[in-house]
Amino acid sequence: MIIGRIALFFALLLGVATTQMPEFWQQYRQRLGGAIDELSAIVAQFDTQAAAQNLTETAAIDRLEENPDPLVEGRGDEMQRLIARLTKLKRAAAAFNDPNVAGRWVILFETFDPYIARRAYETFQPAIPTTTEGFLAGIVGFVVGGGLVHLIGLPIRHRRKLFGRRPKPDTAEPLVKA
Repeated sequence: MIIGRIALFFALLLGVATTQMPEFWQQYRQRLGGAIDELSAIVAQFDTQAAAQNLTETAAIDRLEENPDPLVEGRGDEMQRLIARLTKLKRAAAAFNDPNVAGRWVILFETFDPYIARRAYETFQPAIPTTTEGFLAGIVGFVVGGGLVHLIGLPIRHRRKLFGRRPKPDTAEPLVKA
C-alpha cells in the first residue's frame, strides 16, 4: 500500500522532470547553433588568411605547426582543435533534424558537448510541454519512475516469501529436548 503511494509520487516526479527534456534540448540546440556560428567565423577568417598566402587550410596548419616559435606552433594546434570541434558540433546540429529518433540519440550521445550543456543548464527555464515529444517524455518518465520504485520495493513486499516466516518467541521449540 505505502509502496504504491511512493511509486505514484516518484512516477509523477520523474514524469514532470522528463517533460522538461525537450525544452532543455531546444535550449541546448540554440546554444549549439551559436557556437557553430562563432567557430565558423573563426575558421572562415583563418581560411581567408591561408588563401591570401595561396595555402589550403591543411597546408596553413602544417606551416604553423612546423614553425619553431612555440606561440605560432600553438596557434596551429589550436586551429586544428577548433576545426575538429566545429565538425563535431555541425554533426550534432544535423542530428536534431534526423527523423530516425534512435539514430538522433546515438549521434547526440557521441557528439554531446558538456560545455554547451552546462551553459544551457545555467540559463535553463522550465516550460510547459505542449508538444507530442514533451507529452511522450512525461509518460516515459512516469512509467520509469513508478516501475523503479516497484522494482526496489519487491523485496519489501515479498519478504516473507524470500526470507520465510520467523517463529514467534512464545512458540519456539526448546533448545534441549528432555
